[in-house]
Amino acid sequence: MTAIVPREDESNPAPRRLWPAIAAACALLATSSASFAYDGPTFRSGLWKFERTLETDGKPNDRLQTSGLPIARQMIRCVNPTLELKAEFTPLKAGGCSTRDLRKTDDGYAFQKVCGGAAPIKTEINVKGDSGYTEIHQGSIGKILTKETVVAQRVGDCDPPT
Repeated sequence: MTAIVPREDESNPAPRRLWPAIAAACALLATSSASFAYDGPTFRSGLWKFERTLETDGKPNDRLQTSGLPIARQMIRCVNPTLELKAEFTPLKAGGCSTRDLRKTDDGYAFQKVCGGAAPIKTEINVKGDSGYTEIHQGSIGKILTKETVVAQRVGDCDPPT
């Protein structure tokens, strides 16, 4: 076999030509890890009210397409929405779903979520300060167009644990 690259002096364990490549790789890793830092909205933790609506083919619907079970139109929970959105913004998420095309908009964020071989779900998050946001998910199940809207508003502090 003919060597394409001239051989280095084998007595030197780290050839001089390798050092620039190592330095470049280290710089690339340092830069890419900084780009994974969370750059999304920050919300106040506390008691949050979530109001959910679902539309299929442009008509209101109170059932989930896949299970047929009714959805909770309103829910109040003690949460930290920032942690939830950090998980949404993560490029790869457990469960085989991935986030792609994440971009900042004038009043929030937009991205696509892809799970397995399913059609992508387009998501827009409109931020209303640190105490509210609206999240809109649009996609399709087969030929049925779906739209889920979640309006989230902080309504107070959580009760201290008993």
